[in-house]
Amino acid sequence: MKKMGLFLLCIMLLVSCGSQTIIEWVDFIKINGKQYDAVYTAVISDSVNIGEKMGEVKFRVAGNVSNPGYRIKEGDAAFWEKGTEIYSVKDREGLIAIPDESEINGYRIYKTDENNLSYHYKDINLEAINKVEIYGGDYETQLNHTIVNEQEIAEIVAILNEGKTNASFNPNTTNGDPTRFQIVLYSEEPLANKFSLYNDGNVWFWYPWDTSIISNEIESYIRKKE
Repeated sequence: MKKMGLFLLCIMLLVSCGSQTIIEWVDFIKINGKQYDAVYTAVISDSVNIGEKMGEVKFRVAGNVSNPGYRIKEGDAAFWEKGTEIYSVKDREGLIAIPDESEINGYRIYKTDENNLSYHYKDINLEAINKVEIYGGDYETQLNHTIVNEQEIAEIVAILNEGKTNASFNPNTTNGDPTRFQIVLYSEEPLANKFSLYNDGNVWFWYPWDTSIISNEIESYIRKKE
């Protein structure tokens, strides 16, 4: 418990605002004695992979806790309200899921530090990808189209792999923020990998690790097909 409290202090950004301390919490949930943190590059591939209900959130800390020495308790969550249901993910230790209408396929995924599965692009078995979905444009969770053709999937993966790393790149924001799309890569796994792709009007780019510039050829696969 002491170790968890110290860890919490390490991951919180504390900002002094006059006499009030503002805590910017990471997106976490604590249940069954373990802390789970949000996974931003994975979504549930299908709701059939959601397991049994494990419990419910007992207390939301964001907006209710201002003490930087606060120690996370069982049932605490950073942003979820009391009563929010928590589910397991079938056949996957160290993962939980929270129903979330704003997420692709309806759940937000969380993992423990003990879960050693990596959800970075560099660790994906690209040969196992059997479906690609494209979301975004006007609405970030709006499905533009689904790609299951093996040749088209291979072409998309090739374009992503051939991207050129450019850590110093700054997108053109003259006409506003770049348009954001989301690409979801499916296999037979219960989780699919999700990444954001951006276009600033001229350049396509994304963040597989460092900033990577993608060929404009990607546009024919991204934009909604009529």
